Amino acid sequence: MVHKRVLRVAEATKRELGFILDHKINDPKLGLVTVTRVDMSDDLRHAKVYVTTLGDAEDKTRAIRRLVRARGFIRCELAQALRLRVAPELKFVRDDSAERYLEIKGLLDKIETEEETSRAGRRSASEDTEDADE
Repeated sequence: MVHKRVLRVAEATKRELGFILDHKINDPKLGLVTVTRVDMSDDLRHAKVYVTTLGDAEDKTRAIRRLVRARGFIRCELAQALRLRVAPELKFVRDDSAERYLEIKGLLDKIETEEETSRAGRRSASEDTEDADE
């Protein structure tokens, strides 16, 4: 069971990390990085930070490596912003859920289109047999 405090700190961590990445990290090679979710341990000592980035797989891997290199600075800024006794250890994880969503949506759209085509074909065939019966 996740406690309310853990959820509050996770949400505050997500918000502050977004601010830190947007305003305090001056690395143009990092690119656009968005924090999508933060999972905190119950003792608030570990945070798994899910991020999305733009670009191909290599760009995404490079962005994660840059975040890992800046982890100490980010952790220090986070500690000051959240005023926690112990700043959480940060683990950055690439979040591909948006890409998977688009892939699944594309497949569902394709299936829907195929079903509509199939129904239209059946309707047309049934109309042709009715015309032949008359």
